[in-house]
Formats: sequence, structure tokens, C-alpha cells
Amino acid sequence: MITELAVERVEFTCGQCWHHWMAEYDVQHIQDDDGGDWERYAHDGIGTASPYTADGAPPCPECGRHWVGHLVARRLMPVASSDSGTPRPASTRGRLDLG
Repeated sequence: MITELAVERVEFTCGQCWHHWMAEYDVQHIQDDDGGDWERYAHDGIGTASPYTADGAPPCPECGRHWVGHLVARRLMPVASSDSGTPRPASTRGRLDLG
């Protein structure tokens, strides 16, 4: 079950060429059936390891070396509740009335 959704802005500074850049990551906090907590990261809609770890550190756009980022901003997103059992109404946004 998803317990929290957020968009995190991550800052990177290359230790090789000193190039500085930022990227936004979508983060899902998930609790499994055994009570374990997990995080899923995505950048531009593509799943990735955490940008705060060596495995998820992206390459520098200038020199290609990989550098771990640090959090500079976090925006929480609402999580739909599945407790009510009542479906949400369909969105009418973007529909064109040709009638």
C-alpha cells in the first residue's frame, strides 16, 4: 500500500569538473503486507535507484562521473484513500463536448 507520495528536488555537484545541476524525482513510500517500508524512485517516469546512494547516482552531464545528490526541496502529494470503498467520480478535464 502506498503511504506517501512526494516530489523531491535533488541537487548534484560534480567533484571532478564542479558542474552543478538539479533534478526532480517522484518518490513512493510503500508499506508491504509484513509491515516493511520501501521507497521507489522515478526520474522522468523511469524507475531508478535512490539518487542518494552510489547505485542511483546519475552521471554528470559534463564529464560523465557519477555523484550522489542531496535533498533541497520536498513536496508531498495527496494519496488516494482506499478505505472508503466509494469510487471517485470520473474526471471531466480535457473532454470536448461535441453535442
